[in-house]
Amino acid sequence: MKKSLSPDIDVANGYILLLAQHPRQVRILMSLLGCSRFAVQIACSEEQAVVQATEKPPFLVILTGDHQSWSQRLLHELRTQATAQAMTLIALTDFHAPSWVHQEENPGFDGFLVNPISSEVLSSLVQSAYTRQFCWSFR
Repeated sequence: MKKSLSPDIDVANGYILLLAQHPRQVRILMSLLGCSRFAVQIACSEEQAVVQATEKPPFLVILTGDHQSWSQRLLHELRTQATAQAMTLIALTDFHAPSWVHQEENPGFDGFLVNPISSEVLSSLVQSAYTRQFCWSFR
């Protein structure tokens, strides 16, 4: 028996949501994601990111910059959506300021990436996040 897709998930139109603290970070990620077959949407504010993730859940959310500067409300809202919709929530930080935290102190990210990031690593992350949400949609 074939299961139908969850009505909340549109895997054919999956997308990546970026929320960056600096325009330079957006340009770098956009250049690396340029060859991806998935659309990339950029949120200009924390509020916009939450609205976008709630209205049409992406399969991957990438927050760039110091994870400690993101509001607890943003992280809570995105973590709630990530759990409900099988979104992957990633923090991208710079190599000179890694944001390693103990697991019990993790504010809700599924993982951390460190700049500079290679296109191969980012491509692998994108495929993993997409597959995770796609498989979840058949539950």
